[in-house]
Amino acid sequence: MFKHPLENPSLAPYGLTTPLSYQRLQYKPTTNPYWVNQEKLLAEMWDKCNRADAPRPLPVQTIIHEILPGQKRRNHLAQGNFVFEGKPYLTRDLMMLSSIVQWLGSNVGNCFLIRDISQKLGYSLEREFLTKYAEDSKIHDMVTFWCHICTPKCKEPTYFSLIGESNHRYNPRTVTDRDVAVVDGLLRWLGRPAGRGFLSRYEARRKRAWNMVDAQRQKARHTNAA
Repeated sequence: MFKHPLENPSLAPYGLTTPLSYQRLQYKPTTNPYWVNQEKLLAEMWDKCNRADAPRPLPVQTIIHEILPGQKRRNHLAQGNFVFEGKPYLTRDLMMLSSIVQWLGSNVGNCFLIRDISQKLGYSLEREFLTKYAEDSKIHDMVTFWCHICTPKCKEPTYFSLIGESNHRYNPRTVTDRDVAVVDGLLRWLGRPAGRGFLSRYEARRKRAWNMVDAQRQKARHTNAA
């Protein structure tokens, strides 16, 4: 039985992302029917684990109302665009969080996740993704790429070449200190047991999805060969 979205609302509703991220949720290769949109898988999972009936604490609640204020007092959110379970939230925060989580399902995002830095001096499990982000930011303006507002000159990449930077002419001034704090909070959460559990569940779901399309491909081959 279908339920109205307001019966079980999510702090990270599917599709509440930047326009570019939303377009990528609709992407389907025209020449390969046996393909999995991993970004869509992650977006669906992120929506589900932030719903009102999901196990507590909700990831977005932890990031916005625990991790961010714990880093700097000015990150405490007294007012927002709406209230969920008595706490305020900013729509932009949620868009940025969902867009970055979705990006982790892209080819480049997957490389970011699996890159092994455990042998680096000073490595810590909880700061793993912060360290990778700091390394990548020496080469590319990652936070601006994730959080920028497109200008009329922006070109949509067909499939994240590099990080899409060469296809976009964005203005770094559209990125705020709050955006930077939100990115930091998400990466800290990903390094915690809750975040790692989320990524482990995604990896299991990703493998199941690919196994399913591989089985469909094999079945089609046998049918065509018969």
